[in-house]
Amino acid sequence: MSETVRYLITAVLFLLGIVSAAISMLGVYRFKFVMNRMHCAAILDTVSMACILVGLMVLVHSWSFVPKLIAVLFVLWVSSPVASHIVGRMEIDTDETVSEHIQTGEEKENGSH
Repeated sequence: MSETVRYLITAVLFLLGIVSAAISMLGVYRFKFVMNRMHCAAILDTVSMACILVGLMVLVHSWSFVPKLIAVLFVLWVSSPVASHIVGRMEIDTDETVSEHIQTGEEKENGSH
């Protein structure tokens, strides 16, 4: 692959990662409810980091770095949903006003809104 093409692909992926990170950070600061903020942070974790890491995979000259970058991407994609679930579960268990914002699993089972 030509060096110029590799650099252009990397630049586009980095730009997508930076733009999605900026938009999701803006959402984290603008939204008031924790669940909305978690959604924005999840976009930052998945889309932004994926674009940046794939851009790095295209950019590196040695293929020995690619499995390491794939491992980092895998760890991010596994740990982010687990952390989001823990924070969301804590929010549902501790916030008395959470029913004003979302419908919890207990309300779905009882049929109430």
